[in-house]
Amino acid sequence: MHAPARAQPKKKKSAKAFWLKQLHTWHWVSSAISLIGLLLFAFTGITLNHAADVEGSPQTVEKSAT
Repeated sequence: MHAPARAQPKKKKSAKAFWLKQLHTWHWVSSAISLIGLLLFAFTGITLNHAADVEGSPQTVEKSAT
């Protein structure tokens, strides 16, 4: 009979690999947040600079306090 196979000891991950993975994760997360902010500013800038092209009619509502 064959002897039972021994489990391979797990190798410890280096601290450098951990921090590189953290850096990679934070980099894409911060890039995604920056992209959302950039798109928001672009959208609002276009709508403010081309207000005549956006159709709409003003509506006023008057309320009185009692």
